[in-house]
Amino acid sequence: MDNHVRYPLNVAIIGIGHRGYNTHFLTLLENPRLWCVKAVCDVNPATRTVFASNHPKIPILNSISALLDQHGHQLDLAIVCVPHQFHLECCQALAKAGINILKEKPVAESREEYDQLLKLPVKTGITFQKRFEPRYLVIKDLLKQVGQVASFRAVLTASIDALDSGWRAKSDVGVTEDLGCHMLDMIVSLFGKPTSVTAQNALGVRIEQTYGGDDIANVIMNFGESAKRNIGHVHLSRVAHRSEESLVVTGTNGTFVLEGKEVVLRDNSGSETFRFNDSSSKRFAVKSMLQQFSAWITGAEPQFAASLANVSDTVSVMEAIQRSYGNPHATESLASRHRQIGKPFLEASLGGEHHVWPLLTAESEDAVVRQMHSSLSIYNRSDIYEVFEDRWRKMHNLKHALVCSSGTIAILHMFEALDLRPGDQVLCPVYTFFATASPLLQYGAVPVFCDSLGDGNMDPEEILKRSTPKTKAVIVTHMWGLPCRMRRIVDNAEKMGIKVLEDCSHAHGAVVDGKIVGSWGDMAAWSLQAKKNVMGGQAGVMATNSTDYYSRAILHGHFNKRAKQEVSESHPLRKFWLTGIGLNLRAHPLAIALANQQLDRLPSHDRRRQAYASYVARELDKIPFLKMPTLQNNRRDKHAWYAFVIQFDPSRAPKGLTRDEFVRRLEKRGVKEVDIPRSTGLLNGLPLFTHAHEAVPRFGPTAWCKPQATAEFPNAESFYNHAIKLPMWTTDGDKTIVEHYVREFLAVADEVMGNTHGQWGEQNRRQGTENSQARL
Repeated sequence: MDNHVRYPLNVAIIGIGHRGYNTHFLTLLENPRLWCVKAVCDVNPATRTVFASNHPKIPILNSISALLDQHGHQLDLAIVCVPHQFHLECCQALAKAGINILKEKPVAESREEYDQLLKLPVKTGITFQKRFEPRYLVIKDLLKQVGQVASFRAVLTASIDALDSGWRAKSDVGVTEDLGCHMLDMIVSLFGKPTSVTAQNALGVRIEQTYGGDDIANVIMNFGESAKRNIGHVHLSRVAHRSEESLVVTGTNGTFVLEGKEVVLRDNSGSETFRFNDSSSKRFAVKSMLQQFSAWITGAEPQFAASLANVSDTVSVMEAIQRSYGNPHATESLASRHRQIGKPFLEASLGGEHHVWPLLTAESEDAVVRQMHSSLSIYNRSDIYEVFEDRWRKMHNLKHALVCSSGTIAILHMFEALDLRPGDQVLCPVYTFFATASPLLQYGAVPVFCDSLGDGNMDPEEILKRSTPKTKAVIVTHMWGLPCRMRRIVDNAEKMGIKVLEDCSHAHGAVVDGKIVGSWGDMAAWSLQAKKNVMGGQAGVMATNSTDYYSRAILHGHFNKRAKQEVSESHPLRKFWLTGIGLNLRAHPLAIALANQQLDRLPSHDRRRQAYASYVARELDKIPFLKMPTLQNNRRDKHAWYAFVIQFDPSRAPKGLTRDEFVRRLEKRGVKEVDIPRSTGLLNGLPLFTHAHEAVPRFGPTAWCKPQATAEFPNAESFYNHAIKLPMWTTDGDKTIVEHYVREFLAVADEVMGNTHGQWGEQNRRQGTENSQARL
């Protein structure tokens, strides 16, 4: 302890029940030179009466506010021992008074609560006593003696008869959150953050009692890269036939066994090499913890082992376990911050980035690392290519899928398969990303631009209007994830005798008329670029039911072994199998390995996107001058929500209010993910298309066609000029951000509409507290 610090430190205890009294108060009372209990508080009158009779010289108050009013100026620290749901409220009150906090577990009820606690302007610690028990400290200090850890098995059980009594019964706190969090935190302290967890629990074992929370839990954890995997199992129970605490750690050089108070290290032959018997009492560990916390808050020590910052990984593990309980067949991945080179994995928060994508986790790393050790170049249809392509074609009910180096190359493959010639025409949406049409220029083919419907997607009637004898195909883009009207597009294309190509780069998993996009036309292409819903960083996929088109795409850029393997002997271009046409357009195996891992997460990401989009649309639809994206048939169509694109309606907006001004006001309020999507616009005026003969001069010095005037595309121009874009979020932890964005939109709407009482914003804030969980 620092000799310059005034001792004893003045302490208050908030909540003087079993834990507050027996664990903390009695320890403090036994050490008057280190700590002085200045006051305690508890809301239970009976508890206050008993305490006052036993300790008449120590003030006991009925509320934290009364305690702070009378004694707050005297306190160095406070120990919080109240039911879980009141932790944040108590800590905020103490922090406002400048009092350092040592609080009982759990760390927090959610990641959002943890973030709020972390921002408090005082030092905060958690009472994870096992981090201070000699038996566990011995294992931590000597863990390297077992070599590379291969597995561990941890058990923590008790036999609690009356589970229907006390606050825990009413608050649904079970063995995981109460007893188990101590062991789970110790596992994190010893081994770090796992890459994934799988957990199952059992409830209601005491059938004669009425109570909440789980009684038994089993948690499987994976740690580290696949080449150095550590698999762990934690068993927790509060209904066991006896109390038990054990930990067995097996490594390449031996085994640590902790049973009760005894720790033994054995080598690989089973011979004992070390033994330690922990004769300390529980109160010894509590005192040690209090001493170290006191040293930290007084500046005598720079760190505290169980500080709020040091238990972030424990919060992540507890959240992952709870999610796994909700979906017992799923494995929950966790971002492993200590394993990333450079900056840590990002998580969205109101205090940082409001939207984070892609979501890279330790599982993402493992997928790439495994592929690095498998193959960095694949020349045929095998390994990760085969795995991903099989999953993709089955997902879309297609015969063939071909991974390639980008979404642009996937579109190029489609045009190559059509055997396009100079002067051939392909109908293209005028409102899309330029790569939908730009690959045509490599063939001297002419994109004929088509107007959109009011939703931004191509108008199917344009096919009938703009087709000519030179037209070979129509390519459509499912813009922002909203599926096109594919049945009418296919029908109109058949009438004109042209092929249908789909650019699905925004629409992974979207559905129209009960059929997944990408399966409607003759061929389809997807980008797997880093911002897409399924991403590999930089890659693409082309898919089709046509073996001829598939063979031509292979010969286009996947020569030698793959072409020899898959292009039929009877195909007219089979003789080019060795060289293809001289191009290498293969995907990098690491990109496909990452995409394959991300495909695993698509269902859970999509569920969140759908839920958040539904909520945002329902709430923002209250604003009369904003038009929400809509589906034609909510039962048979599904938006992919690559982005949430709203239309600003100036005819219903307050006089003088423009889209740009509305967005500026949102940005001023910190809504930094709102965007006017200017880079994706009308293609007809781009120099690449008006002066294609200059960009690609090999087809002659004169213009290929007459430029199309913007006046031909009134719907597309209107959609572009009035679009406001938001991302769509994908994790449970994003709920706070989504609700914040909705509130800010409604608040700005109130402001510009002159609703001084906050018609929509206040209504949303009021309802948000009551109904947000049900909505989201």
